[in-house]
Amino acid sequence: MDPRLQPRQRLLYLHARTPSVFSDILGYTQIEPTEGFRVEISGGEFGWPYATVHDALIDGWQIIQFPHLQSPFSDTDLDMIGYEFILQKMEVVS
Repeated sequence: MDPRLQPRQRLLYLHARTPSVFSDILGYTQIEPTEGFRVEISGGEFGWPYATVHDALIDGWQIIQFPHLQSPFSDTDLDMIGYEFILQKMEVVS
């Protein structure tokens, strides 16, 4: 089989306001399995692919890691963004 037609793992890191899959997304990073891919960092919400982790599940993403439960925190006290969910989607990527 042509290796270009093999499904590859796409990754999506979603940072949510709470550990609930229905919580608002605070940030995201998408990783594509293509040669020369570079992560794009954006400070604004415009164009985010999903509003919640649940929206990503509806679109076929699978959760491969739930967030580590932690105490509530204030953004001014810690250098972290919300609760991180890691999702994957196996697709043929050209």
